Amino acid sequence: MDKLNNIDLKTIYGLVILSGTERLLEYPERREPLQTDFIDQNGTDYYLNKVFFKDKEVLLTCAIMADDDTDFWTYYNAFFSELTAPGSHLLYIDDHTQSYTVYYKKATNFKKSLKRLKNVPKVFVKFDLTLQILTV
Repeated sequence: MDKLNNIDLKTIYGLVILSGTERLLEYPERREPLQTDFIDQNGTDYYLNKVFFKDKEVLLTCAIMADDDTDFWTYYNAFFSELTAPGSHLLYIDDHTQSYTVYYKKATNFKKSLKRLKNVPKVFVKFDLTLQILTV
């Protein structure tokens, strides 16, 4: 079960991450090292004694499923209140058995539909969530 700040996403927010977690597995891009190009020497001297990495952004496709509109808004407000609270947040991805330090950037492409799942009407809202992954 995926978690945000140790809170189960599915149980508490009715939220599942549908795709995009594979991007979390990509190693961060390396920053350019300090370098000096001396006029009286061939080539460039690179300072490689310390390595630094760039932060990365990830786009997750998510969905919130609720029994009705009232439950949806309860899940929606609780999730975004937690995610947009000040500071960074821990996103635990069960498939990776790994936590990532993140902060909220934006949510887009909301699509709402009333679907029959196992002959029970549910409110199903799909959206894209953009998070900044902090390299620590």
